[in-house]
Amino acid sequence: MTRKFSILLALILGVYMTGIAQEAATSSSLAIKSKPKNMWEIGLNVGHDIVTGDVDWDSGFGVGLHARKALDYVFSVRLDATYESLSGEEDETERSADAAVYGFADNWLPEYETTIISGDATLVASLNQFKVFKKNKINPYLFAGAGIGNFDVTAIEGNNEVDVDDLDFDDEWTVSTYLTGGFGIGFKLGKKASLGIEHKIKSVLGRGDDLLDASERLGSAETSSRDLINYTNIRLSFAIGKGDDQAQPLYWASPLDMIADDLAEVKARPIFDNNDTDGDGVVDAFDQEANTDAGCPVDTRGVTLDSDGDGIADCKDKEPFSPPGYKVDNQGVANVPAPDYVNENDVNRIVDAKLKDFRVPTPAIPPMDWFLPMVNFDNNKYSIKETEYAKLRQVAQVMKQHPGMRVVATGFTDATASNCYNDVLSYNRAQASIDYMVSKYGIGRDRFVLNYSGENDLLVPTNSKSLVNRRVEFKVASVESNVGKPDCGVNNAGRGGSGYSGNKESGY
Repeated sequence: MTRKFSILLALILGVYMTGIAQEAATSSSLAIKSKPKNMWEIGLNVGHDIVTGDVDWDSGFGVGLHARKALDYVFSVRLDATYESLSGEEDETERSADAAVYGFADNWLPEYETTIISGDATLVASLNQFKVFKKNKINPYLFAGAGIGNFDVTAIEGNNEVDVDDLDFDDEWTVSTYLTGGFGIGFKLGKKASLGIEHKIKSVLGRGDDLLDASERLGSAETSSRDLINYTNIRLSFAIGKGDDQAQPLYWASPLDMIADDLAEVKARPIFDNNDTDGDGVVDAFDQEANTDAGCPVDTRGVTLDSDGDGIADCKDKEPFSPPGYKVDNQGVANVPAPDYVNENDVNRIVDAKLKDFRVPTPAIPPMDWFLPMVNFDNNKYSIKETEYAKLRQVAQVMKQHPGMRVVATGFTDATASNCYNDVLSYNRAQASIDYMVSKYGIGRDRFVLNYSGENDLLVPTNSKSLVNRRVEFKVASVESNVGKPDCGVNNAGRGGSGYSGNKESGY
């Protein structure tokens, strides 16, 4: 028996290598998926069941369920669950002869009934994948696997029934593993249904291999006889799954089916006709205007262009882009009425009427109490600091906006030096401020009135140094007049842009 299974295993391996070679051959740059998602197959089986062993068999039956899933185009896995009822009996003559020849023990009862509930898993090898470019409707196959079952064997003698595991055997057994194998052929009935005929053999492992017929061969000259279960059955199977999402079970398909379908579809296509009868650049197969006039431009559909949509083709339209909303003549020219434009005389008449009573207002002289910014100076200096430029600019801007305005610039000092020195220094500060605006902003010198006050009008009442008191104030002039440089014995006071330097010993 071991030799038979070895031959079966070698045959399956040979078929598997053929499947691998075939799958490799189907791989190409076309990136065809060699193993698409495919359906399960489930079904039921029923058939004739016998035990070939020491006792003559009677006809029995089996019934079962199975489920099968493809691993690839050649191999698949099948799960089987089976119920089997078997029996056998020998007459008196055969009993005596067999007992004498084979050395059956005294407990041999050559009539039995056996019930089996089993489940197994098998590897199935389809043999129909040697055909390519052809739909598979017949599927011969081989299979081999293993399983486990519950074996209930009853020996019968007259009206007595005895379980085999209660007899005087060396050990007891009920549940046992077994090897299985066989062959079959399937026939495809439709897109999802198939019918198969199969012969399946089971061989129990262990001592139970000779107890399925309730008789054990013990002769010293003979080896034990293995009891084999032979189940010839019919299988009705159905593929489960959505056809749009899953392919049929791969053992019913060929790896080249998709290529064959694509080639058939390509061969069925009409031969492409690239003729362009009207010569407009669009082939007749796609040309929606088969007889376009020569020289007329067309769109991608081969229809003559009419850019302004006036019903006259561009090639015949003297005005291809007529303004919309107007009627056109038979040459495509729009009938646009003459525009009613306003001429230059009309514009001048309108402007003159608007300006008839217009008077340009005379700029008003700012009020006397207008606030103008003051500038401050460093100790004993009359040069303009950069921080004060913005203030002088503001004064200059006001004077530019009011051309008739005159401004009084009055210089001041703090009280840290003599009155005469401070008068000269305050004069220099007012003069430097006026000179800056005349030079920088182009304001006439005659619009400034220079005054000085020295230390006579302190904003901060202190005899010490004070930035606030060192200043030049500006105000709108009324009747003031320029005051000359003080003549009190001090020629120059302070340091400034003109290079004057004061008397440092006298204080500031």
